[in-house]
Amino acid sequence: MQKSIYALAVISTLIAFTFSTQTASAQQQAYLPKLEVQEKKTYVVGPENILRVDTLVMHDKATIKFSPGRDGILEAKVAIIGSNCVIISRGANGINGKDLNPGGDGEHGGNLDLAIHFDSLGKLTIDTRGGNGGAGANGRNGKPGTQDKTETRTVTDSSGKKQTITVTVPGQAGTNGTDATDGGNSGNGGNVRLMYSANNFIPIFNQDKRKTNSIIILNTAGRRGATGKPGKGGYRSVNGVVLYSETTKSQNGQVELINAKPAVN
Repeated sequence: MQKSIYALAVISTLIAFTFSTQTASAQQQAYLPKLEVQEKKTYVVGPENILRVDTLVMHDKATIKFSPGRDGILEAKVAIIGSNCVIISRGANGINGKDLNPGGDGEHGGNLDLAIHFDSLGKLTIDTRGGNGGAGANGRNGKPGTQDKTETRTVTDSSGKKQTITVTVPGQAGTNGTDATDGGNSGNGGNVRLMYSANNFIPIFNQDKRKTNSIIILNTAGRRGATGKPGKGGYRSVNGVVLYSETTKSQNGQVELINAKPAVN
């Protein structure tokens, strides 16, 4: 009991420092004495992207969603977490390209600064992955046209005799294939800073098969969108090409874990 009180005191002190840069009104708006997210339900954090609760209860498959557009902050002095719960600030995927427009870029995952004292813990996933780039647009095939062909014909020459000859009948040209576009860039993974303590157990990180006392952190960059396929040209026509876009290399997020357990004398 003494250790738990000490851990809570450490978290409260560090969180007070973390939130010192926020306005008083924002802190008041973000504070809840208790938040209970029911099974399979999603709680969307308000526009300040700050959530401070004395007691947080997440039933099985519950989700807390932050906007990836700005840094998110969560403080929970006591947390009771069920199975397969999620805290998410994942970037949205880019839209697929259309006509001659390339795929849209994936959104960057949002940074999360979390401070949680776990009273009990099933399985919690923290997701700040970047969004995938949208796929590039495919080109359209041109009209096929018709190829040259040979025909055998019977004709009468000037002396009145019939002869069999082979002639070439010209084909008709098709139309060009249209161009394809490039896929969108992927979004960066968001950073995760987790300050945690636990009530008489040790959280285990990134072991997916564990069902209890488990925390999974997903913070990788998204995937670049697939490049479109150019259209094929018809007979005596030209194939389309890929209109490549500027490529930006995305990065995974960083993870900082701070165990707020009391020091052993």
